[in-house]
Amino acid sequence: MKSKLLTIILFCFIGIVSAQHNHNHEGQNANETDSVHATSAGTEETKGHEESNVGHEAVEAGEPVKASLDSFPNLHPLVVHFPIVLLLLAGLLQLIQLFVLNRNLDWVILLCVGVGFIGAYIAGVYAHPHTHNLTEAAKQVLEQHDKFAEWTIYASALGAVLKLGSLFLIRKKRLFEIAVFLILGFAAFSVSEAGHYGAQLVYLEGVGPQGEYLETEADSHTH
Repeated sequence: MKSKLLTIILFCFIGIVSAQHNHNHEGQNANETDSVHATSAGTEETKGHEESNVGHEAVEAGEPVKASLDSFPNLHPLVVHFPIVLLLLAGLLQLIQLFVLNRNLDWVILLCVGVGFIGAYIAGVYAHPHTHNLTEAAKQVLEQHDKFAEWTIYASALGAVLKLGSLFLIRKKRLFEIAVFLILGFAAFSVSEAGHYGAQLVYLEGVGPQGEYLETEADSHTH
């Protein structure tokens, strides 16, 4: 009698565990299905919002991914990276030149600072963006950016002239090369600060992305 009772209890226990397992499995499948449906719905909703935003048209098959230059509200971001890299490189190479005094390296430094000056001048004068309706904080950041950008132009121009002097007038004079390094070092510092404030304008103040706070070419002609 006891063995039969134990057998019945055992079968009941197995049945309960099996039913509970099936119930949990079905519930998990239902949750996964609901999660997939919710994710799909959220994705479709997000996609709908993105497609409804002005200026966020999807790239269709056959259309070019690369935007033309006319699509940009301003060419400043496309130009400004060249003087940043070249002037920083010129300052570093001039530091090395203090120890090696190599004439061939002088030509490389002159090329870097010369092209860096041209790039800084184009970025600061011809490709400088015109802004409007800036916040007070953005105006202060822009003032600092323009100040260091102007110092960069003057310092890189002077550095290029001095580098020409070290090539043709005062050759392999360490004291003169130290003076050149101080000027190029200041140019590197200025362009770094200008880049810092420029990044602050874009990423913290929101000036520039999608032409925000920038005057278009048509607006410039109306002034």
